[in-house]
Amino acid sequence: MPYNNGGLDGLNIITTGMSWPTVQPGGLNTYFKNICEQLAERNRVQALIYSAEKPDVREGLDIHLAGEPGMTIWKRKDAFQRLAAERMDQGPVDVFYSHFAPYGVGPALEARKRGIPVIMTFHGPWNEEMKIEGRGLQHRVKTTIAKTIERKAYRLADHFIVLSETFRDILHRNYGVPLHKISIIPGAADIHRFTPAQNRLAVRRQLNLPEGATTILTVRRLVNRMGLLQLLDAWRRVSAKFPNAILLIGGRGPLRAELESRIADYGLSSKVRLLGYIPDEELPAYYQAADMFVVPTQALEGFGLITVEALAAGLPVMATPIGGNREILSAFRPELLFKSADSADIADGLIRMLSNRRLLPDREQCRSHVLEKYTWAGVADQVQERFYEALRKEAVSG
Repeated sequence: MPYNNGGLDGLNIITTGMSWPTVQPGGLNTYFKNICEQLAERNRVQALIYSAEKPDVREGLDIHLAGEPGMTIWKRKDAFQRLAAERMDQGPVDVFYSHFAPYGVGPALEARKRGIPVIMTFHGPWNEEMKIEGRGLQHRVKTTIAKTIERKAYRLADHFIVLSETFRDILHRNYGVPLHKISIIPGAADIHRFTPAQNRLAVRRQLNLPEGATTILTVRRLVNRMGLLQLLDAWRRVSAKFPNAILLIGGRGPLRAELESRIADYGLSSKVRLLGYIPDEELPAYYQAADMFVVPTQALEGFGLITVEALAAGLPVMATPIGGNREILSAFRPELLFKSADSADIADGLIRMLSNRRLLPDREQCRSHVLEKYTWAGVADQVQERFYEALRKEAVSG
């Protein structure tokens, strides 16, 4: 029986994610927050997350915390199952909507017991991401266990949502999911938060950025697959050609010490700034202040939320042709894609664009592309339609 939301028919949705971006930054958490908020405008949404604290959220969205701080991921998995069973038993639930396999497998089992359709958004191959960032026997054992959990979770889904053709192909090829069970629904940007600056110079002053310098920005987790080492290699050539350019790198992670060492070795201490973690509320200002955004990802870029956020703020983006970034930019301005993820091609692309600025789209063109294709309202419409399709199939089979 559908939940009644202020007199409007809506669904009662239970959804699981990793955490909330104000608690644990990351693309998956950013997506989860935004889609939960958008769906909560027309449905009852109960979001189960792992967090030591309950984040502030919009009215109409219920947050429930699974597990205790310090739990291993395996214990968290069980805690999500117990909490989901408790919530499902407290009232009719129309759809279970999962965003992270380890936290979704237990709740999906509970949903199947109760005849509740299971929809999963596939944000990427968890075990493959683990492989890239570690090594050794113990790490290989962990990645094998991770893939087993993923396979178990995906066998329980009625339908999948992916954010790009790239992840559709990975889900089909690596996990054997039939193509007819996969829908491509891209991510989006918060078009109200990410807007062009009225006074860009004032924003640069506010952030203490050099007013006359060409400012290139990237914001990434400091891990190998994000391509920051390749970007630094490229920046040696770019900096020699454009001595007035500065590279800003926002983010935190285990690669920081190596980045600091290379910056010093390359003699780039005055040409590169490691900004550390940029609080979520400050991110729009950095987009507004920069001249260009760069995404040097080397592997497993499922969509590129940060790409459409930057474009929404009127900031041109150059990116490696990896995953969703290839799809976003090839439909907009293909010349903004580097030829490859190699540092030489990154350098060539940046030098080409900085040498001829008229090739760059202006801020109105950047924002218009997002308004046309990548809004959360549009994403929520498509996601909700997949829910209704699953409910119709359940009604027919039942």
